[in-house]
Amino acid sequence: MSTVTAALAEPPALSPEDADRAGFYGVLANLMATPPSDALLAALAAAAPLEADPAVPEGVALAAAWVRLCEAAGQADGEAVRAEWNTLFCGTGRPPVLPYASFYETGFLMEKPLARVRDDLAALGLARETGCGEPEDHLAALCDAMRALISDGRHGIEAQTPFFQRHLQRWTGRCCADLKAAADARFYRAVGDFAAAFFAVEARALSFET
Repeated sequence: MSTVTAALAEPPALSPEDADRAGFYGVLANLMATPPSDALLAALAAAAPLEADPAVPEGVALAAAWVRLCEAAGQADGEAVRAEWNTLFCGTGRPPVLPYASFYETGFLMEKPLARVRDDLAALGLARETGCGEPEDHLAALCDAMRALISDGRHGIEAQTPFFQRHLQRWTGRCCADLKAAADARFYRAVGDFAAAFFAVEARALSFET
């Protein structure tokens, strides 16, 4: 799945840390954008655990949340998870979870946060792919934008940091909490748990770059 495109023919090799970061953003983009395939669930179930520095609480929490997500994927029934996704994000009437920056920052959809995202994506040379039905301030699109910024080699930490702080850091904690608390969340409770832990690690790491 990709919600943004970047004009770069041959991305350079990434450091192991950045490869992991890009991979985690990609996983979250996929899990939030569409009902997960059996192949994605199987890949998560087979994923290796993370090593964490005991001196970094955020890293320890991330490693534990990753284990829980992978275990949940291994125990999940694919059809049930896909039905859960539809219930959480596409339910009749207002869905239980609305993972949009505009909603969490203004209480409404398609507001100024979306315009700011579009302006920043354009400045970075990124664009929504043709056929993508969600606006650019959807959590999946923002995660995919971060994946692209890390992976494409044109944008270093000096571009990643302000994008994360402007468009993700201020609201994703509340969104993850809502996802974990949703009455119909089962597998996606583990997704919300992992996403919250990952964004906390990103916030800590990127805070040193400002």
